[in-house]
Amino acid sequence: MPTVLTLDKSLSLLEAIVRSPQGLGTRALAKEFGLNVATVHNIAMTFVHRGYLRQDEHTRHFHAGLRLHLLGRAPASRQPLGAIARRVVQRLSAELNESVMLASMDSGYHLSNIAFAPSKQALRVQEPEDMSAFAHCTAVGKVLLAHLDDSHLATFLADRTLERHTDKTLTTRTALHREFAQIRTQGYGQTQDEFSIGVSAYAVPIRDPWGAVFAAIGASAPTLRMQKTETIKTTLAGLRASAAEIEKLLSLESPPVSPPKCSPIGKPRSLRLPTP
Repeated sequence: MPTVLTLDKSLSLLEAIVRSPQGLGTRALAKEFGLNVATVHNIAMTFVHRGYLRQDEHTRHFHAGLRLHLLGRAPASRQPLGAIARRVVQRLSAELNESVMLASMDSGYHLSNIAFAPSKQALRVQEPEDMSAFAHCTAVGKVLLAHLDDSHLATFLADRTLERHTDKTLTTRTALHREFAQIRTQGYGQTQDEFSIGVSAYAVPIRDPWGAVFAAIGASAPTLRMQKTETIKTTLAGLRASAAEIEKLLSLESPPVSPPKCSPIGKPRSLRLPTP
């Protein structure tokens, strides 16, 4: 298949920047790809001009821009997620015999129920399709909010009234920031009687091939069933295994390409990352 080398190089630079948590500078990129510093600078600044990258005014490193985030959160980009994940969600629900949901947040900070499988037990939890108004008091919502960058989280909190649903609902920015830090550290989110008395839930993040969180999968149940240590361990193990399976399925659906190693004359050799 014919390759447009300039476009190929540009996309490789973009992917390398997105994968780097600290961002990358012009010289580091030029060294990694064997390109001229001026060429790398022009490519990166074109992405900055279009909004796909931003440049830190202090470090001069490039980072993913807002437009890139919004592109990834476009409604059409989430359609394959539901189709791929539905079978996994249904199987986990059957294994746990509890309600399981996969949720994602779009560019307007709407928390959407992408795939849901209810428990078959008489006493069970039902979840609405739009969960935006109570993202702060649901396990999947907390996981997604915890992994927003500072500017996006600030925008979300500024535009929302943190409604109190029960005495346990967290309704202050300070309490939520403390909770989000704990979620990032422990790798999962949880709620107990925060949205509704008698309902508890656990959720874990789902990451794209570059490590960014774009969805969450959670299990909810009556608190009386979700408070035993062994039940919590089993639930978290099932959620983590299902998240890993969805990540693998998505990677197979659209495999990431690693940055091509460029020769001094700029001819790339494309390398495909192993499936995670």
